[in-house]
Amino acid sequence: MNLAKSNVALLIAVVVLAVPTILQLRSEAESFVDLSRVPLLFDGFTPDNVGFIALGQPKKEQAPVPANPQTPNQKPPVQYDQLFLQRTDKGWAIAQPGFGQPPNELAGVPVSKDRVENDVFAHLGKIRVDRQALVQTSATPEQLTEFGLDQEHATLIKVTDKTGQQSLAELFVGREAAGALTGTEAVKGVFVRKTDSTDVVLYEYDKMWRRDVAADQWIDKVLFKIESDKATRVSLRNVATAGKTFVFTRSENKASWQAAETPEGRGAVRQSEIEALLQRLRWVSAQDFRMPLARASNLAQLGLLPPQIELEVGYKEGDVERTVKVAVGNKLDDKNEYYLTCSENGFLMTWPAGMVTPFEVNVAEAWFDPAAPTDPAVKKEEQKPDEKKD
Repeated sequence: MNLAKSNVALLIAVVVLAVPTILQLRSEAESFVDLSRVPLLFDGFTPDNVGFIALGQPKKEQAPVPANPQTPNQKPPVQYDQLFLQRTDKGWAIAQPGFGQPPNELAGVPVSKDRVENDVFAHLGKIRVDRQALVQTSATPEQLTEFGLDQEHATLIKVTDKTGQQSLAELFVGREAAGALTGTEAVKGVFVRKTDSTDVVLYEYDKMWRRDVAADQWIDKVLFKIESDKATRVSLRNVATAGKTFVFTRSENKASWQAAETPEGRGAVRQSEIEALLQRLRWVSAQDFRMPLARASNLAQLGLLPPQIELEVGYKEGDVERTVKVAVGNKLDDKNEYYLTCSENGFLMTWPAGMVTPFEVNVAEAWFDPAAPTDPAVKKEEQKPDEKKD
């Protein structure tokens, strides 16, 4: 009998303890969000289909536009500061603006792939439009202004397919959400809407979202990267070499460098000097992109015809032999930079002075040991006249 009572008591205890557990699990189930089933603002969006990207921010100063007498009550179109990007066979690049807009001298300059993916594609593909994210349906013009989503204040993001004809996503981005509404003080997000809708959505993001339209903030300034152990040929000419080009080579899988010609009075190649130079070429970036070389008509005045420094490096990339050429010109008048061209692109660029200085070296003096002196005793013996025979 005592055993039966104990079993009943245990059963009651189990039931009592199970109730809060069940309630807790039910609560968590209700609050759990299956992201795979959450509707997205741009459902089916795929970055691989994108060929063109347009970013626009309303100009702070809207130039006056003459009223159209046929539509006197119609607002003039918003004027934007814009950035256009285009997918090329080499990756993303700055694109020329649309018809009727001034050309962009940086058109063709490579754009950072990471910026495109992190600041455009990653966000367009994650904006939720479920009931938790929907803030206001059918917002009035006044409400859109409060959210920063009126055309006069919102940032415009538009992506089209590779033909440039079919729109894949068009988005207005308004004000930051933090503190905009009651309970949003700690929210890291922004208000958005489709360009053809007045429904306001709160988009919460976990990483910084940069939406600037300054071209230089999107440019990929890395010109080339060379692993030092892959280099097989180095040539350098500068003012200090008096126009002479010094060439150094090494066989594949060999560590030591050989000079094509040893200067008079000099000895062995200083391996450490060449290796130090190659270390500087592991990651080479331009300081600034100026204009296409085709438009630079004053290369002689810039010290690039002929260049003040000419550097050429041959290296292996997989099974392919590649060569990169760098030419350095005069120092800029107003900056501690030098004019630069590189075989990897067709633009006039600049390079920081700190990168240029190591290539101004006197190669004969710095990259070669002094010639070994001849033994004086041997030299005297060699110069001793022949003894006369009896």
